[in-house]
Amino acid sequence: MEKLKNCEIIIDIGVIENISGGNQEFDILFSTKTGEKFKLSFRYVWDMRYSTENGYLDRGTKFVREEEQKSSILLVENSEYLKYFENQVSGTLPVDELKNYILFDAIDTVVEVLSLDPPVFVAL
Repeated sequence: MEKLKNCEIIIDIGVIENISGGNQEFDILFSTKTGEKFKLSFRYVWDMRYSTENGYLDRGTKFVREEEQKSSILLVENSEYLKYFENQVSGTLPVDELKNYILFDAIDTVVEVLSLDPPVFVAL
């Protein structure tokens, strides 16, 4: 069963404004409900998916929520997405250290990232 847990970043995202990058490096620009702007940078991204919240309705209802603090940036433990990815790469990439991060904004955006490193969080 997939579980949502806090990662090292605790923040409430208002709007994900921009997702950019390529070649295993992605930046996600967002603002909080109070207008503060931040950038979340992921390095060593092996897979990423983006959807509106409607694309996650079924999966979202099955998450076990174990986060200790309210946050829009979470880790997914026992990730079905990570299991799918591991099957797809057929042993060509080591996935032992890969983590599944999921981000939600207050509107309806959901971004999932499979990354080897934790994201870097910067105020703009």
